[in-house]
Amino acid sequence: GLGRMSTTWLETGRAAARAAADALPVPTIRDEHWRYTNLRGIDFAAFRAPAETTAAGVPEGLLLRQGDEAGRLVQRDGAVVLAELDPAVAAQGVLLLPLEEAAAAHPGIVEGRLGALVGTDEKFAAENAALWTGGALVYVPRDVVVEKPLHVAFDLATEGGAQHWRLLVVIEQGARATLVEEHPTGVPGYANGVAELHVADGAKLEYVTVQNRHDDALHFAFHRATVARDAELDWSACWLGSRLGKTWMQTALTGPGSTGRLTGFYVADGERHVDLDTTQEHLAPNAVSDLYFKGVLADRARTVWRGIITVAEGAQGTDAYQQNRNLMLSPRAHADSIPGLEIKANEVRCTHGATAGPVDPALLYYLMSRGVHRIDAERLIVDGFFQDVLERVQSEPVRAAIAGALLGRLA
Repeated sequence: GLGRMSTTWLETGRAAARAAADALPVPTIRDEHWRYTNLRGIDFAAFRAPAETTAAGVPEGLLLRQGDEAGRLVQRDGAVVLAELDPAVAAQGVLLLPLEEAAAAHPGIVEGRLGALVGTDEKFAAENAALWTGGALVYVPRDVVVEKPLHVAFDLATEGGAQHWRLLVVIEQGARATLVEEHPTGVPGYANGVAELHVADGAKLEYVTVQNRHDDALHFAFHRATVARDAELDWSACWLGSRLGKTWMQTALTGPGSTGRLTGFYVADGERHVDLDTTQEHLAPNAVSDLYFKGVLADRARTVWRGIITVAEGAQGTDAYQQNRNLMLSPRAHADSIPGLEIKANEVRCTHGATAGPVDPALLYYLMSRGVHRIDAERLIVDGFFQDVLERVQSEPVRAAIAGALLGRLA
């Protein structure tokens, strides 16, 4: 099958990545970026890639209904079990393919870009570069507009299994697309993925990631995007599932006039631990970045958001903003917010803020005095809390799906 099609440059890269992964220790809380996320006691070697490919078909409970999307790719465990694209969209040269297949069939697109944004100096990313299978390539040619969302899903179906997923997105000059990357509930296991997004001059990508894995799953992901001159990345990320893990969201504004809008929502309940590590990197003049994350915490949940804005020398006219707000439904929940600025240019505007607070007792009292049950009153307040952040999601079917998922998590 696909293994025999594999290309030498890919094998060489995998071998180097394996050596890097073996040399790097599992991070500890002594590492600055892992100070609040303790991995001690997790036996990563116990999670094995399942030998058998599980049944084809679409996982239960995916966000987008059939017909709401221009194409869909599903990876179950280690293999892509479904890849379909609207023929009219395919006729425009759009590609939605397993990455293994794309590496062999379209080396001109894949070779220079795979691993160009996310290297092997981080333990989990290095392991992914060595071990990924299946994967997805999303390619939109110059000036092509894809109206409906493209959809990729990475489903873990074998209990105790490991899934190393990989996503490469290439949006050529002047093109426009929406991509939904979803991690459905599945079963307990270990998922470790890398997503690299290349957004060319004047292109626009709406990128939506939804992590809704099983409550006992581990989910690690390293996403990095590069946004060229006058291009726009509109990135919305939603975290509802998994027990523990870490997500890196890095946006490099490499072209003048580029824009990165980063929107995050999370619901953490039970003993869940959510760790979000974001960068807004201003490497060119007159770029705009705007990060707005909101989370609701219940029970003994713990969240960490660490966000850094870096402004390179010469990146004059930078406009950067970051804000994180947390709503605490329980006194035992805990949220850490660590905003940071690293500025090497002088004509810049950078603002950041973070808040965490309980439900307003007056609001709760008002609703309950009107006969609203306490649980329903809290849900109404949570619904209102997420409203402004949901309005930043541009795709209507995607916004509706995420709103439903957020409230469903607190049912």
